[in-house]
Amino acid sequence: MKKKAKSFIPFAAIATILLISYILQKTPKTYGSDDSIDVYQKFQSGKPIQYLVIGDSIGRGSGAETPNLTWFKQLENKMYETNDIPFHGDYVVQSGSTAFEGLFKLSQRRQHDHKDLIFIVFGENDRKYMSVDDFTMTYEALIREAKRLHPHAELFTITESSLKFKEFGSAIKLLSEHYGATNVDMRPIFKDSGYTEKQLTRDLIHPNGLGYKFYANAIYDHFLDNIKREKTVAGLPPKLHARSDLDLKEVDHYVKMKGFRPMGGYFSSKEKGSVIEYNFKGSILGVKLLRSPDGGEVNVWIDGNEITTLNTWWPFARERYLFITNGLPPGSHTVRFEVTARTNAIDHITFPYVRIASIITD
Repeated sequence: MKKKAKSFIPFAAIATILLISYILQKTPKTYGSDDSIDVYQKFQSGKPIQYLVIGDSIGRGSGAETPNLTWFKQLENKMYETNDIPFHGDYVVQSGSTAFEGLFKLSQRRQHDHKDLIFIVFGENDRKYMSVDDFTMTYEALIREAKRLHPHAELFTITESSLKFKEFGSAIKLLSEHYGATNVDMRPIFKDSGYTEKQLTRDLIHPNGLGYKFYANAIYDHFLDNIKREKTVAGLPPKLHARSDLDLKEVDHYVKMKGFRPMGGYFSSKEKGSVIEYNFKGSILGVKLLRSPDGGEVNVWIDGNEITTLNTWWPFARERYLFITNGLPPGSHTVRFEVTARTNAIDHITFPYVRIASIITD
């Protein structure tokens, strides 16, 4: 009896291992995490789809009367009600942001869960702060970073309905074609809708619920057309812009400070003429700062040349990552921020603050 018991123990262990292995093979993966099939195959087989939005205020659905009327919620509802497809989103969005800010925020995310589909929504704000060449470079860098982090994801680029600068729209189209992304240009769709801009928007820029319905329908139609054409997902071909492989980093060690004081994670000042300087090596420059209801203006000098004036006013407090300039020559540079004691606030502010945390460069 003892011999039989001894011979049975290893057999039972082996059988248990084989059973566990079989169960694990049959157990479905965590939803949305399967890289073996693309987003179009998931749609056709009825599997859940995970998407990511990287964008500005239109990317986040500003202007919609209710949260359910944003373009992505209407798209979610359309996917579920029409095709019984669960459609779940994640968002790297900020009102007033540019592709530069989207690139930096995406690169700073600590978790990068699987995504099947990525929407990129920029352009309207970018044209206010940078040239079309700067925009092309940062937008391409954003595409490449998104594909680096999510190599199996499909890309949809959205040309915003409010974008009046044709060269920026052309840059989005060019990059979309190069990377095999699906470009949804909302400008002709709004124009041919039979509605006026006033009827489709809250403020002639941000769409309202009706306007976002056109966004959702256009994206949905492009998605179905891609399936019909048996489109392959966007790839990662050689870059178009020579400097589009950006690796943005923070520099938080200042070399000179006068009038600024550490306060709440920022160097802050309300005194005219206060100065903070940083040394850096890089071709592109941005700044990490706080925009707030009591925000003031700050002049920016690089290597002794005045470059721009930044406005740090915003109706609510938000940490922002603002583009300053690009195309700096190789070598060391010095950037100087000088408080002007002016503000763009609607309400009069006696002592507007400037709050700077660090600079951002490659």
